[in-house]
Amino acid sequence: MPGILNLRDIAELTAKDPNAPAQGKVFRSSQPFGWDAEATMEFLSGQGIETIVDLRSERESGMVPWLVAHDAGIEVIAAPLDPSDADPAATMSLQTAEDLGNYYLSWLTVRPEVVLRALHPIREGKRTLVHCAAGKDRTGVIAAVVLMIAGVKDELIIEDYAHTAGALPEILPALAELWTGHMPAAAHFENPPVILTAPADAMATFILGLRREYATVDGFLARAGMTGEELAQLREALSKRS
Repeated sequence: MPGILNLRDIAELTAKDPNAPAQGKVFRSSQPFGWDAEATMEFLSGQGIETIVDLRSERESGMVPWLVAHDAGIEVIAAPLDPSDADPAATMSLQTAEDLGNYYLSWLTVRPEVVLRALHPIREGKRTLVHCAAGKDRTGVIAAVVLMIAGVKDELIIEDYAHTAGALPEILPALAELWTGHMPAAAHFENPPVILTAPADAMATFILGLRREYATVDGFLARAGMTGEELAQLREALSKRS
């Protein structure tokens, strides 16, 4: 199943909000599946990508690497967000959408420096692609943080996250093939486990939890070590039309 799946500009589904980021700033997607060097270059050059933020673990990125990106002068930033090393089997015990949202929230507590690393090229004004494996969980968290920084309404952030559900029937079989013996394909489940879904309530729980713990996204970023000047630069970079 070659190609990159679940690809979109985070401004696409949030455009009706006056605070939506400018188009062409931040893209979100899955990892590349089955691409050769030529196809990789064609995609990266076609999208004008300057930086790739790879949220996968070292193990995952080694299984499906970005070919030729470095040779093309495209920076690849390793920003492994999930401290469990993204073992699919470890997340099968999550029962509800709220469990999933709280699992996302735990990443901010354990890996705040990784969040700042992921935001760095965006703050520098680089045309950035953020991705994990499916482009759902870790990517969804970083996309949500970026949209909250921009000031986008909660319901549109939730909508952007939940939009991934439509791509999962294509993504999950490809991931299952990579993780044979660890992550079963969604087709094997009449009612798939929550980790293989993208329920709106998971993102709603994450957003509410962030505010409960940090009051605002600014509060989280300050506690993580971002200065007020850096936050202002980030907001300016997101709003600046090319």
